[in-house]
Amino acid sequence: MLGQLGYLISESFRGLKQHRTVVLPSLVTIFLCSLLLSGSLTAFGGVVKLLSAEKALYTVEAFLPGEVPADSVKAITENLLHTKRVESVEFVSADSALADFRRHFSGEMLDLVEGNPIPPFFKVRLKEEFRNPVDLIETRQEILRKGIFEEVQAPVDWVERIASWKFKMVFWPLCLSVLLLATLSLIICNSVRLSLFSRQLLVENMKYTGGSPFFIEFPFVLEGLILGLVGSGFAVALMAIFVNAIGDVIPVVSANRDGLGLLLAGVVLLVTVLSAYFSYRTVRHFLTIKRSEQE
Repeated sequence: MLGQLGYLISESFRGLKQHRTVVLPSLVTIFLCSLLLSGSLTAFGGVVKLLSAEKALYTVEAFLPGEVPADSVKAITENLLHTKRVESVEFVSADSALADFRRHFSGEMLDLVEGNPIPPFFKVRLKEEFRNPVDLIETRQEILRKGIFEEVQAPVDWVERIASWKFKMVFWPLCLSVLLLATLSLIICNSVRLSLFSRQLLVENMKYTGGSPFFIEFPFVLEGLILGLVGSGFAVALMAIFVNAIGDVIPVVSANRDGLGLLLAGVVLLVTVLSAYFSYRTVRHFLTIKRSEQE
């Protein structure tokens, strides 16, 4: 059995070398499709992270004119909690706001002013069922009408922009990914079919001499597996280099690279499995046709 397996493996590599005029164009096309597929899925992963972060945007920040006593903070918090659409309220003191500012921005900006220019404020989060641009605007206006706060802010522009583009950001990467998977399947099937036609006499002789389906199918399946693994491997390596290069320039990309390696490994696995599977299906279909012709 081990001797037969060794022969089948050597036959697979011999077939790749002998039919390189068919194999190389298929390998290049698999590489390009895998590159586009990895790019599309990477973009989709970015969209998923963006949509998960979108929930944090449905927050209203209500700034007080100055420091207030603790009992007033409690009373204002209760007042805000009874506001329609409000899920939670968090009070941020001026010192806490200043410390948070220094963590995210350069302290040189604050050196130009005396004291602490950031006033205390309340961070109001909306309930999940009210997380849409219309309810965010109405909540901001309702809090402003209370007359307690000096200024009330909400990221309305960002929320409206994401809401208008949400469907397109999800639909097009998924649509492109499905199209590329279908294209890969056709490419692999055509490549195996051409290889079969060029070795049709050899396959028929193996069949007539009593070769089992496994003995006939294995070299072609291994060829498809190698094509998928090599083509997708080079593609995801190039994509990883490209994303890392962008991350070194754009901090927001660098901060959201978590899970990229797992996603790209999934692309390699998916393309490799598809290559092996459709190679198997094509050879099995070819043998079925030949069997029906003999009958």
